[in-house]
Amino acid sequence: MDGFREDDGKVLTSSNRLCSLLEISDKTLTNWKRKGCPQHSRGWWDLQQVMKWRGMIQSGDDPAAKKSANLQQKKLEAEVAYKEAQAELTIIKTDLANGKYIDREIVEAELTRFFMVFKKSAMSLSRKLSNIVGGYVEPIEARRVEKELSDTINDALEQMSVDGVYSAKKRKK
Repeated sequence: MDGFREDDGKVLTSSNRLCSLLEISDKTLTNWKRKGCPQHSRGWWDLQQVMKWRGMIQSGDDPAAKKSANLQQKKLEAEVAYKEAQAELTIIKTDLANGKYIDREIVEAELTRFFMVFKKSAMSLSRKLSNIVGGYVEPIEARRVEKELSDTINDALEQMSVDGVYSAKKRKK
């Protein structure tokens, strides 16, 4: 047959015939050769060795072929992960350039300002409510309501500022 020959019990195929069998280009075959694909002689390839090298067939007695196929698979997986990371980084850089993200310093400054205003408003709430209630109850009772509201607001603010699980302090009655 054209493109095949036998040498010492090995089936050899020509480069052109191998390319047509595996449906690859001659450039791909050249790249495979550079990457370690076993070639019998110039222009001739041991079909079984090429198939083993590509991982298309496995032989139980050839640990070198298994290791080579395994390393190729790991390299391919690493290249895929690297390309995905590069694509992610490009997306983040594009979003950053388009103003999708805000600088950390700006966010921290705005949140600090917001929480300072919130704290002042919350702390003054007990005084305002006790003034409203003061017209309807005795002054001592109004002070007690103000103290109770102030303690509740302080507990709430403390609970908001604690990392993790907050456990309220037990109050004396």
